Amino acid sequence: MIDEQFWNFTTSSSSAAITPQTILSAAARGTHLVDQFPAHAEIFSDAERPLVQTVILASVLLLLILSCFIGNLFVILAIIMERDLRGRPQYYLIFSLAVADLIVGMIVTPLGAWFTVTGSWNLGVVVCDFWISVDVLVCTASILHLVAIALDRYWSITDICYVQNRTPKRITCMLAIIWFVSLLISLAPFAGWKDEGFSDRVLKQHVCLISQQISYQVFSTATAFYIPLIAIVVIYWKIMRAAKKRFKRERDRRTVIRPPPDAIDEKKAMMPKKSKKCPLPPAVVISDIQNNGGAAKNNSIKNPPRHHESSSSASEEERTMTMTNVNGDAATQETKIDGEGDGRNKAGIIKRRRRTKESNEMKRERKAWRTLAIITGTFVACWTPFFLVSIYRPICGCQISPVLEQVTLWLGYLNSALNPVIYTVFSQDFRAAFKRIIKRICLIHDY
Repeated sequence: MIDEQFWNFTTSSSSAAITPQTILSAAARGTHLVDQFPAHAEIFSDAERPLVQTVILASVLLLLILSCFIGNLFVILAIIMERDLRGRPQYYLIFSLAVADLIVGMIVTPLGAWFTVTGSWNLGVVVCDFWISVDVLVCTASILHLVAIALDRYWSITDICYVQNRTPKRITCMLAIIWFVSLLISLAPFAGWKDEGFSDRVLKQHVCLISQQISYQVFSTATAFYIPLIAIVVIYWKIMRAAKKRFKRERDRRTVIRPPPDAIDEKKAMMPKKSKKCPLPPAVVISDIQNNGGAAKNNSIKNPPRHHESSSSASEEERTMTMTNVNGDAATQETKIDGEGDGRNKAGIIKRRRRTKESNEMKRERKAWRTLAIITGTFVACWTPFFLVSIYRPICGCQISPVLEQVTLWLGYLNSALNPVIYTVFSQDFRAAFKRIIKRICLIHDY
């Protein structure tokens, strides 16, 4: 319906001045085609929208706003109230991400919902400037936080020293860079990077739209999305490749029937290589990507006990394996296989346990792939349409369908509502913290 209004308008006699030359001229000056419309042309108007559609639209947007607000508020409360979460530097990134997304839910989406439901902007230039600036600030910060979290995970599983060197000061520096870059992009239009028709567009066409200067759009979209997108895809691809190597290494190091002591110097064979950089205990480190920040289910391999004089395939073996999740949390779990009993039965037990372990490892590897696919896929699906439209509009000088504009805009906002789910739901620590918060709210006590 809105599109028919638009095309009827553009083909009427009142729009005879809108020619290809006009479009090219507008694009060359960095202005939007909407600036060429007469003042009475409100292509965003919902005057003919049925009341039922308006109510449904408002209800859906309200649900999204509440989800964004409540989800991120829970993350912030969990980190503030839970000492275990508050004491880990890696959760500073999650906390700051939740703050950015909470502002999206508190300020950006309510004003955006008003604009979408009413079909026009009647709040003036100052409020429009404020809305756009806050929108760009927190949405850019949210995206850059995802890059920082990906880097933190990558360093945690590829650099054995990183977990020790991940200090609050280091994480704070990362956060300072994120918010500085975001602030730079959001305030750039006030430094002269605003197109000439901005005020007329707000006051006459009642459209609140970010600066359509081509140079600014290229700078902002590249810095806020395209470069972070490439970084996130590459980083998570490297994380998965590193994880596959570690899964394979874990399988290769699995306990097998040992040869006699005279066939190999067992002590040298089983002695883990010492790190020249960090004084960490000799252990096999495996990334558990599925557990995003909680205490991982960890297994560690200790130096095996010395063989008894009559060493055989049924000799006593004790194995421990240390696993570090993507955030560097580590724990230890011991498994013990008794050497007593018949050697043949023992060999059968070992084979069955090996098959079970292989099955569990394959499941964990599939879960790791699925988790990374969810993280990357959600980000790409939510933000790519919006930034494609953002860069296409000023370069082409074409009018974008208002419906398409609103859909892509709210897809981006949806990402802020999904972030607290994606980055905490896989963490046992956060799930436990959320349960405790809900119990406190409902005045439920554990006895």
